[in-house]
Amino acid sequence: MKIILSTFFALSFLSFAQETSEPKEEGEKKAKPQFVTELEALTKEQQNKYMVHFREADRLFKQKRIFECLNEIHEVHRINSTNPGSLNLEGACYVEFRNFKKARAAFKKALKQNPENFNVRFNLAEIDFVTSKYAKSLEQLNGLKEEAKEKNNLKGMAALVDFKILLCKLKTGDEEGAKKILEGTDFLDDTPLFYYGNAALEYFADRGPEAEVWLARAGRIFRNPSTVAPWQDTLIEFGYIKSFYGGDLEVETLSPTGGNGK
Repeated sequence: MKIILSTFFALSFLSFAQETSEPKEEGEKKAKPQFVTELEALTKEQQNKYMVHFREADRLFKQKRIFECLNEIHEVHRINSTNPGSLNLEGACYVEFRNFKKARAAFKKALKQNPENFNVRFNLAEIDFVTSKYAKSLEQLNGLKEEAKEKNNLKGMAALVDFKILLCKLKTGDEEGAKKILEGTDFLDDTPLFYYGNAALEYFADRGPEAEVWLARAGRIFRNPSTVAPWQDTLIEFGYIKSFYGGDLEVETLSPTGGNGK
């Protein structure tokens, strides 16, 4: 599954605080979130310790040293536990252990601190997706779809959100709605949506060999494993293809997800 980490790492909360004080228009300022105020109120010594532990947690997570990462997050939270970045990272750790109950709790805490955070909202939709709460996931993904398409820094997520919406529609009995997701896509697109979407429709129709042809085409066109990894992981979570770790996937042209895949 694809979990997105927030951008509130280490020193980033300080730059965020500066951004909130910059006027949007003359005489107008953004409201400063409460968690930023609390972080700014820490003593210099506390801030230094906070950032050391947060950076170390980030480093350990990237190395897949999840137990150690959680220990560092606990140290972070001994100083301050309101930063949505640290809460989001905590949730990502629990996802690695597939403890979705604790992951959901951490993401909800993060969302309470920063309700507009796209990353956290996406992660909550992901939790519903992998726990087969497809109607609930679909509702959240629909809310993220337009935002992903409108914001430049999120455009790379838009197609993947569409893919997850397509799968949720299949599970909730809206096959025609799922097919409409692929309208306007073709082999010239710069994302795997056309290929993986059609593969999903073939799997849904119990045409496994045809689906594997679509996946093989995607593998030939999108040769970078990191490009197809989240799409591949999504089909694994959905149950249409088996995990590489089980050694059962028949499409040899695709590379294993490896690494994060999140």
